[in-house]
Amino acid sequence: MAPATLPILLLIGAGFGVRALGLLRAGDERALNGYLYWLALPSLFVSDLAQVPLTLATLRFMALGALPALVLGGLILLLRPLARDLRYLLALTTVFGSLAFFGIPFVEFSLGPGEPVRLAALAVAGIAPFTVALSLVLLEAHGSGGMRPGAAVRRTVGRLSRNPLLLSLAVGLLLALTGIRLPPLLATPLATLGRTTAPVALVTLGVFLYGRDYRALLSAVGLAAPRLLLLPALTLLATAWAGLSPLEGSVLVVMNGTPIAVNTIVLSSRYRFHEERIAPLILVSSLGSLLTLNLWLLAARKVLGG
Repeated sequence: MAPATLPILLLIGAGFGVRALGLLRAGDERALNGYLYWLALPSLFVSDLAQVPLTLATLRFMALGALPALVLGGLILLLRPLARDLRYLLALTTVFGSLAFFGIPFVEFSLGPGEPVRLAALAVAGIAPFTVALSLVLLEAHGSGGMRPGAAVRRTVGRLSRNPLLLSLAVGLLLALTGIRLPPLLATPLATLGRTTAPVALVTLGVFLYGRDYRALLSAVGLAAPRLLLLPALTLLATAWAGLSPLEGSVLVVMNGTPIAVNTIVLSSRYRFHEERIAPLILVSSLGSLLTLNLWLLAARKVLGG
């Protein structure tokens, strides 16, 4: 078993266990999710991104993270033999990954704290604005009786402008761009909150997975394959072609091989979007990624060196 896998499984299992024992009740995961969404992750993004020098190299790194997801998502949307509803589902579950809630913890456990986590935060800054926007556009189009994507874009802008994760990414990048250093009075509590992200996110995933309807597990395997297999393969090819360092390439491969975002369950309910398929898909992709991500890390070392 890879070194990163056991602590991740134990933390997910801890969340599942406290829910099974009745120490947490149905709906308590919302409080944990709120803590991550409003405090831990924004603090991590601001404190870590503020320390990253924004150069052409870092901008290229960010672009190489977003490009494979957008290309693959676009190709899926062009598969006309598939019904429009299925194309939307495949595209959304391929591009909307658990970058922050799962990717950052996995990077920290597998590649170490410090620079790998800063690169992971930078990858989120490059990938999330585009993939979150595309996902919301697809959901708006689906939930509005076939609204054209262009019209859905306009309805999405307001939602994105209030997203705390995207806002904190923007603040962190602005601090990096201007060279402004946070005073210790702010930097210390932000860094402390940010360090709680990995364990709390994984425990929250375990709490979330308990008690869901998993009857559609078989179809979930096929739906998870593009995100777990095709997207990291495309990312590995792109990073090798671009000549990224082994660490940079490995971080991007991990981030683009993370499971489908847990928040998809909330969005699917809100938009009445394949609700019966999402929980099994999150389970399959979350557990399956523990195997596939370790295999992709091995592949990245062979292809990129290091």
